[in-house]
Amino acid sequence: MSRLLVAWLILVISPTLFGLPPRTWTSADGKQIQATLMDTFGDEILIRRADGASFRLPLARVSKADRLYVQQALALRVKVPSALQAVVMINTPDGGSGTGFLTQRFGEVHLMTNAHVVRGADKITLSRADGRPLATTDSMEMARDGRDLVRFRMAAELGGLRRAESMRIGEAVYALGNSGGLNVLTPLPGQMIGIGAKEIEVTSPFIPGNSGGPILNRRNEVLGVATYVAASRGEWWAQGSRFTRVRRLATRIDGVDWVPLSLKNFQKADSTVKSATDKIEVIEKWKRIVRANVRSPQAKSAATQLIRASGRLESELRGLSAAARIPFLKEDVERVQGYNRKLKDELHALLKQVKD
Repeated sequence: MSRLLVAWLILVISPTLFGLPPRTWTSADGKQIQATLMDTFGDEILIRRADGASFRLPLARVSKADRLYVQQALALRVKVPSALQAVVMINTPDGGSGTGFLTQRFGEVHLMTNAHVVRGADKITLSRADGRPLATTDSMEMARDGRDLVRFRMAAELGGLRRAESMRIGEAVYALGNSGGLNVLTPLPGQMIGIGAKEIEVTSPFIPGNSGGPILNRRNEVLGVATYVAASRGEWWAQGSRFTRVRRLATRIDGVDWVPLSLKNFQKADSTVKSATDKIEVIEKWKRIVRANVRSPQAKSAATQLIRASGRLESELRGLSAAARIPFLKEDVERVQGYNRKLKDELHALLKQVKD
């Protein structure tokens, strides 16, 4: 086998098996950094150093050799299955359901879905439209910026849908997913009617069960991931506009910096957050009882229960440090911590009324 052929095989196969290797990037002014190409979007690239620090750089700021490397990385492709072959139905042990899909980038294939689809599960079951199961591991990655996205590394021979490199307001799209969790893939046509930095808005009438499924253009390229439905607005200023109807948002998958995580650790951290949330509900119950009976003989007994409940929440907070490091759970942890800070002053005022 010739050296040229060996070199070509390494270039093609290595990204598929191990991801793109780190390399030395050179800026236009000669500065250098050792990093791995994570993504390209528009006229920018996302690179990551070995220590985990990530940088977004305009392509124009790197050397000509670096720009050529980016072009070569984008040319690394595997087979593109049909949308029906690429989209899978996801089921969790607690009866939850959603959608996922195979997607490719730089010759690598991942199963992508919403973080909330797998939230709380220590394992997931994947099945295709033809009934064939699909296996994945416990290892996954989560969007660092808190986007509702996770992905699992899959075998390259499965192939994956390509990402759309551009999007346009008004273009025809469709959602494909497990509508209603009935384990039937349904195409839901619509239009793209809004674009943001991290989300797009579509008219495709997706419902629960479609979460995690792709929003596709006419070329079956991925524009985003069906994620949530926003409530309609009843205010006077919304009357006569489309904002009196529900709005459907999909999460963009470009420019994402991924953080490694295991499904079991995600489940464990989520369990801690839910436990703290349950304790907040108990505290709110005892607060209502105390307020309603502040002058009655039962007030002191209820106040005692309230103090004990708040102490249990305080103990729970010590276990939230790990959950705070998981991007998708960060806001939930901050809400619990903020509630606890306000609770101390609130309890002081409420208990003073009981004593008086």
